[in-house]
Amino acid sequence: MLLPELDCKATIEQTKRFFEKDFRTLQNMAHVAYTDIKSPTLKDLPDKSVIGNAINSKTNNYMYAIETLAEVRTALSEIDRHSRKLIEYRYFKQLTWHNITGLTEYSLTYSQKLLNDALIEFANAFVDVEDLRVFKDKGGENNDL
Repeated sequence: MLLPELDCKATIEQTKRFFEKDFRTLQNMAHVAYTDIKSPTLKDLPDKSVIGNAINSKTNNYMYAIETLAEVRTALSEIDRHSRKLIEYRYFKQLTWHNITGLTEYSLTYSQKLLNDALIEFANAFVDVEDLRVFKDKGGENNDL
């Protein structure tokens, strides 16, 4: 079975959104201070109510963020070294395009094209964690899988 045609522009935008919003949120969640978490007691254990246990929720969020960031690292290790560097410069170090072009010695336009290619590579490598790819359907509209 052949995959439907990838909508590169929409995939790039969705992957950018992941790095600009979700990735930063995950980083913040992973740096939660745990000095305010006490040892759980029986009264802290969740019951059958809809309201969640605050300590359990905080720990779950922290663990989710740590695991997802590890998956990001794994996906990055599976893409081309130059692609990985561009993603790291732009989203990990949050460098400006001026700084990136100085480090890579590529033109601005070429650096942006390479980053777009890197974002597609990342989306393909990250698919087992979260599918950031967007496909064109036969009618010409976009569909997330």
